[in-house]
Amino acid sequence: MSTKRLQDRSRYEDFDLDHDGVVSDEEIDRGRTMLDLELAEEKSEAQRRMAVGAMASIIGSTALIMSPAISESRVSALSDLMGLFYISMAGVIGAYMGVSAWMSRK
Repeated sequence: MSTKRLQDRSRYEDFDLDHDGVVSDEEIDRGRTMLDLELAEEKSEAQRRMAVGAMASIIGSTALIMSPAISESRVSALSDLMGLFYISMAGVIGAYMGVSAWMSRK
């Protein structure tokens, strides 16, 4: 196993898990694995926030349309656009749920 010494204040200093100033191949691999896991977690969290935002926008727009603040003639004029909006937001939510279920089986 080869060892690698770090420069002072190296950006790879976090990979030195036993803090002996020497970074082994195992420590580098473990550090990369941890970084990959952190990035995957951030990606998953961003996807979850998008799905929650899509659900909130569907609920909010439905509540707004059903309220007396919007006239019936405007609702009729926007009906085609709202149909596309609901389909696209449901697609975002469905894709998130499907990919989440698929990834849990991996």
